[in-house]
This record gives sequence, C-alpha cells and structure tokens, in this order.
Amino acid sequence: MTRDKRVLIHCIRESMTNLSDTIRHFRPDYVYLLASGHHAAEGKAGVAYAEINENEERTFGRYVKDIEHVALHQIKEAWHKETMTHVIKELGEIKADAEKRARKAGAKCEIFAGLSDATGLFPHSVAFAAMLHDMKTYYTRGRRPYYENEFVLEIDTLNGITSAKSWLEGHSDRKKNLKYLEALINLEEEGEVDVKRLSNKIGKDVKTTRNACNKLAENGMLEYSEGGKNRTISSTTVGRMCIKFDWGRS
Repeated sequence: MTRDKRVLIHCIRESMTNLSDTIRHFRPDYVYLLASGHHAAEGKAGVAYAEINENEERTFGRYVKDIEHVALHQIKEAWHKETMTHVIKELGEIKADAEKRARKAGAKCEIFAGLSDATGLFPHSVAFAAMLHDMKTYYTRGRRPYYENEFVLEIDTLNGITSAKSWLEGHSDRKKNLKYLEALINLEEEGEVDVKRLSNKIGKDVKTTRNACNKLAENGMLEYSEGGKNRTISSTTVGRMCIKFDWGRS
C-alpha cells in the first residue's frame, strides 16, 4: 500500500534554519513555500526554492533529496484587509495541486501548514485557512539549547478541532454521536463516568453507547482511561469545545 504524501506549506521570510528544521522534522514529499511579495523578491524565499530544487544538503540536510516537488507561492500584500481571503484561496490551490500529484502516485495527502517565520497577517490567515481546508498546523521555534532539538510543535488543539470538524461534516449521521458527548459532559460534573453509566443516562444499550464512544474517541472528542473493562471515559478539550460552540449541529 502506498503511503500518504507528506505536504509542507511553509511561510518563509528570512530564516533558512527554520525551514531546515521543519524539513528534518516532517521529511516531506512536496514543499510549497509561501511568501509576501516583498520577501519573495528580496528575502530568502527565492534562495530556499532554488536550493531545495538543487537538493542542497548543506542547507537543508539529507532529507531534501526526498522532496519530489517544490513551488514558491506569493501573496502580494501581507498587511491588507484582503490578505486572509488571498491566503485561503492560495492554500486551496496548493491543496488541489498536491492531491492531484498524489493521485498520480496512487496516494493521498497529509498536509501541514506552518505559522512560523510568517509576516503581517499570514499567521492568523494560515491558521484559519488550514482549518477550512482540513490541514494540520505547526510552529517551528528558533534554535535554543533548552528546546533539546525539539524545534517543531504540532499544534494539537487546532489540529484536533480541524479533525473533529472534518469528521462531523463528512456525513450527517455522525452528528448523532454528539448527544452521547453532551450527556457525558453533563455526567462528568457528578464524578467519574463509564460506558454503562452513560448508556443509562442516555437510554441506549451498552453496545450502542460503546460504539458511539469509540467513534468519538477515534476523532479526539473523548478518551478512555487505562485499564480493562472498567475503564472510565472523559471528554477532551476538543470535545468540550465542540459542544460549547455548537459545532456540527447545523
């Protein structure tokens, strides 16, 4: 079975080191560099594009040789009321291009959009666009000894929201599971909850309730404690946000 293609959308302004650390972490197949018009013309974006094309290991390390495709995308204005609109459109076009390339290889895509080394309204715009386009997000920190070589942070909460949103919107039947999640959150105020207690609360048999809980757990809205048959269940931060903000109800 062909593995998913790893796709990197990386904002670049001045830091080649930031990009190098990101490539080392994700080991991508496709890299799309995103820069404002000014930084694309005068900053490091053009240099990075050329050196990835040339498989420059001195700059980007050994994994640069595994990159099958690199492209440089420009947004003219980083500080403009329409910047977010342009970023949303650009990321949509990048996703379409990456998925087309992956299909030719008989694969799917896993897309990561970066918020670091971004200028102007890019970080906010990329974060929002990533959620709309079902992409994961990350932030690459500067090199500091106290980070112990862990420079890339995958943003779990935002990625969890994106995953839950995508799953709920994938089929209308999935939204029926939200009643189990809401009942669980209400029960948690009274103490620990297991599947049997939740099934009594909601008036469904244990098997049906467990199936619903498993689906919620698979999509990051619920979690099981460690242990055997007497495991407890609890809502996650993403699950509680899903109910609080009424996602997936419409």
